[in-house]
Amino acid sequence: MGVCNQVTFLILNYITSRLVPLLKAIVAPIQVPNILDLTVSFNLLTEHQYGFRKSYSTDEAIFKLTYEVLNALNDKSMVGSIFFDLEKAFDSINHPLLIKKLPYYGIAGKVELLIDSYLSNRYQHVLLKDSRTNSTLVSEWTKVYHGVPQGSVLGPLLFLLYVNDLPRAVPSNITPILFADDTSIIITRPNTSELQEAVSVSLQQLTKWFQANSLSLNFSKT
Repeated sequence: MGVCNQVTFLILNYITSRLVPLLKAIVAPIQVPNILDLTVSFNLLTEHQYGFRKSYSTDEAIFKLTYEVLNALNDKSMVGSIFFDLEKAFDSINHPLLIKKLPYYGIAGKVELLIDSYLSNRYQHVLLKDSRTNSTLVSEWTKVYHGVPQGSVLGPLLFLLYVNDLPRAVPSNITPILFADDTSIIITRPNTSELQEAVSVSLQQLTKWFQANSLSLNFSKT
C-alpha cells in the first residue's frame, strides 16, 4: 500500500521585489522635487493627509484624532470611528486611473507623460524555490498594470495623489484622517441612533470609493 504525501501552499500575503530601469531611477529623483513643489505651492494635497509629507507625521495625525474625540465628549456628543485597513494598497494602484487623475491636480504635459512612462512597460514573474528538492519554478513574464514601486522616491507621492480625492467621499460633518494607506474617520452625533446611521452610511460610501479605485478592504482588520 502506497502513501502519497501532498503539500498545499496557501499564499496569503507577499511582498513583490521590483527593479527600476537605470534611466528611470536617475530621472525620478530629479523630477520628484519639482512635482513636490507643485503640490505644495498650489496646495494640491488634502489637509487630511498626514503621510509622506514635510511637517506632517504620525504625531499630528494622533493629535487630530484625539482632539476630535475629546472635543465631541466635552460637547456631550456621541462619538465613533472606523479604521480602514487596505490589502496591498501600494500594489493595487490602477495605472490608467492614476494617469487620469493627474490633470485634475494640474499635472499635465511633459510631467504627466514622464509619470506615465515611469509606470508603463513593467513586467514581473514569480519564482518559487523548493528547498526539499532543490528545484525552482519560474512563471512567464507578465505585464504589470497596477502598483507603484515601493522603496522608490516617486512611489509614495503617486500614492498620495491617487487617494487624494478620498475625503470627498466622506459625508459632511465627518472628519477623515489619512496616513498614506491608513484611513480613519471620526463621527460625532447627538445621540446613538444618529451615530449608528452615520457609521453605516459612511462605511457604505467609502466602500464604494475603494471599489471604484481598485482598492480592497481587509475586513478582518477594519
